[in-house]
Amino acid sequence: MGIFAFDEVWNVSRFTYYGLVALQHRGQSTAGLSLLSRIGISTKAERIRVEDMDVEGLEGWASVGFTGVRDVYPVDNGSVSIAIDGRTAADPLTVGEMVFSDPRAAVEVLGDYSSFIALSRSGKIAAYRSRLGLQPLVIGGFGFDMGIVASEPVALDVMGGEFRREIEPGEMVFIDKYGVESLRVKAPLESYCAIEYIYQARLDSKVNGSSIYEIRIKIGERLAKERPIMGDTVIGVPETALPFAVGYARALGLDLDLGFVRTGTPQRTMILADQFMKLVGVQLKLNPIRSAVRGKRIILIDDSMVTGNTLKNTVFNLRNAGAKEVHVLIGSPKIVSGCPFGVEIPDESELIAANLPEDKISAMIGCDSIAWLSLEGLTEVIGHRKLCTGCMTRIYPKGGDSH
Repeated sequence: MGIFAFDEVWNVSRFTYYGLVALQHRGQSTAGLSLLSRIGISTKAERIRVEDMDVEGLEGWASVGFTGVRDVYPVDNGSVSIAIDGRTAADPLTVGEMVFSDPRAAVEVLGDYSSFIALSRSGKIAAYRSRLGLQPLVIGGFGFDMGIVASEPVALDVMGGEFRREIEPGEMVFIDKYGVESLRVKAPLESYCAIEYIYQARLDSKVNGSSIYEIRIKIGERLAKERPIMGDTVIGVPETALPFAVGYARALGLDLDLGFVRTGTPQRTMILADQFMKLVGVQLKLNPIRSAVRGKRIILIDDSMVTGNTLKNTVFNLRNAGAKEVHVLIGSPKIVSGCPFGVEIPDESELIAANLPEDKISAMIGCDSIAWLSLEGLTEVIGHRKLCTGCMTRIYPKGGDSH
């Protein structure tokens, strides 16, 4: 995210911090921010969670911040890339002043797949959303005092900001002391990431004009249409799949139970790199409520299945808590390929749905049955076909550039 205060008396460090806390579901491995003040740009970047970052004593009236980028320097060749003052760890490309004198120069180097937010010493923020629009990027404000750009509207919500609109694919927005300007840099080639709707975006967010919560309720209803199972109760895996379970239970008139209690710090296990931490993360966030599952035929709904290890652990815990049957439904099509655009998906050799038939997957997971949402069902629920479903189909969007 990026914040620009139109009066230099503001200190935006804590605004940036709280906005990043709201965005840490998008990545948790690193965090950092850069602030522009009268002495220039100062940067703080660490391999820690946003919540553990100390911003005490940091000051500036303009900022860019990041969470979850794989390198310590705030740059990533996928999702929302952030360039601090035009310097990156991987490439000496000067994004700063070049962006403002000729935005097409930076965009051409980055290609059709990358978005970025840049802060220059001259006192400007530039935010560009890739022409494919794979990941979201929005603009808003804090009254008449600040202009704000961020990956999702929730970053604005937590700091009391106002959402104005989404930045369009191929559009660049400039914010400086004179106001906000927009420039169409490239013609849009919309191909929105399907994982945003299924997993990545927060429940209370709005992406590409759609309410994420409503989309996930509809996914549950579609699962009920495609895969009706008459069990005793429906349980969604927190937090992402809870609306799936609500929609499924409503559609079939089944009971709905919470099923699990979270312990410890929330973990987005799909974006954790270490396999041991993935399993620990599942155990921490998914301690079963025995009275809710004992002796029952459970319909367990999860948002996705990648390697199968975390879901295997979840099913085992339900069995151990006394579940009579466990039927697993996945609120996405099968994940069969990696993502070259920044979503943390393992190599295809590690993806269970790419390597095993359904009966063997069911046996490995330890469930009584397993089924996935169809690709057709997903596109109908979302309401359009301007989607990147490469991780599900191995067919990726092609940009206008060669790289």
